[in-house]
Amino acid sequence: MKGVVIKSFPFALDGITITQLAAGTDFPPDGHSINDTTFQGLADAGFVRASKSQDTPADEEINRRIIDAIDKRLSAASDEELKAMIARRGTPFSGNMVHAVLIFEAKAQMIREFEGSEPITAIDPNAGVFEQPLSAPGQATPPSAAAAVQQQQAQADEAAEQKQDAQETAEVTGENKATNQFGDPLPDASNPEWKSEAELNTMNKADLEAYAAEKKIDISTAKTKADYVEALKPKTSQQ
Repeated sequence: MKGVVIKSFPFALDGITITQLAAGTDFPPDGHSINDTTFQGLADAGFVRASKSQDTPADEEINRRIIDAIDKRLSAASDEELKAMIARRGTPFSGNMVHAVLIFEAKAQMIREFEGSEPITAIDPNAGVFEQPLSAPGQATPPSAAAAVQQQQAQADEAAEQKQDAQETAEVTGENKATNQFGDPLPDASNPEWKSEAELNTMNKADLEAYAAEKKIDISTAKTKADYVEALKPKTSQQ
């Protein structure tokens, strides 16, 4: 490839001796050659510009210039400018908010407009735009983290409001029931439920006698554990 130096820089043409190449001189100089990869790297960095080939058709050259101009303009645009371009498609955008992704989406929208799609200009570029955590290669983009946090906060606010309403209702009616950490009322310890027959069979004699005293049941005639259990097991009239 042949070109011209547009910004002076030092370069070792023979790989050993460094020479300062002046702006406006041919690159590489006559008698020297350089591989295309190195030349393109210097061109991308703004040190050299490829000479227009006599074999390149005019329409091909103008197309190349259009592509370069669009690419440079969008690469230099801010995130807000890119989002404004993306918003012209008229639908909300939700994805990874990295600059490269925004550039790609803006390029896609510009192509749509060049192909005849009318831009939508009445859309707020920030409407429907949610920042999402980066996904692993090959995986779908996860739901919006901001939206998930907002939903959790709304649920927490609703639960707190319901608890506040319950407390206010209790104050009005004169009730003052104890609740657990979730706001649910605790069981009424003043009226414990009757133990099942299975539970009674696991208790020893002292516990059975204490339970009988609590329930005010006479077990003076009971001789065996089976008699105790029979006397203390829940009756239909007691449930």
